[in-house]
Amino acid sequence: MIGIKLILPVKKLEKQFREMIFDYQEDNDLLYYSYMEAADNFDSYLRRVEELRMGITLPKGDVAATEYWLVDRREKEIRGIIKIRHESIPVHGNIGYDIPPRKRFLGYGTKILGLGLEKARELGIKEVRVSCTSDNEGSKKIIIKNNGVFMGLAEDNNELYEQYIIK
Repeated sequence: MIGIKLILPVKKLEKQFREMIFDYQEDNDLLYYSYMEAADNFDSYLRRVEELRMGITLPKGDVAATEYWLVDRREKEIRGIIKIRHESIPVHGNIGYDIPPRKRFLGYGTKILGLGLEKARELGIKEVRVSCTSDNEGSKKIIIKNNGVFMGLAEDNNELYEQYIIK
């Protein structure tokens, strides 16, 4: 996957971000709701992403987190989003990532997690904790391809999560 990189969110990709949101919505993917703020007010979304990165006005129980977008070299298309929490949180760990429905099963999940692990190390995170729902076979494979080691199970909101650590 030559020419794929992580970048911080930028205004110039608003159209591409909206297209990604539409992809989630069209697929009835619940991740659509994670990006509703961006659909309503993209500038506000970008400000909030920066506040989260700086650790400003964090929701209770949350930690500072940096969001990156996986883009092609020409930055013409967003292939995925990864959020790196600067500290691990119970059940969900340090990293959360998602790939829009039309871009799944093309290798972008493995790539985004690999690049995200590099960014996590730049943030000083030595042991990265990652989790996925126990029925998400795709994410399990992605985590294992990135040297994830199964650590156990945890429950959150009546969902069972497999937890992994990557050193």
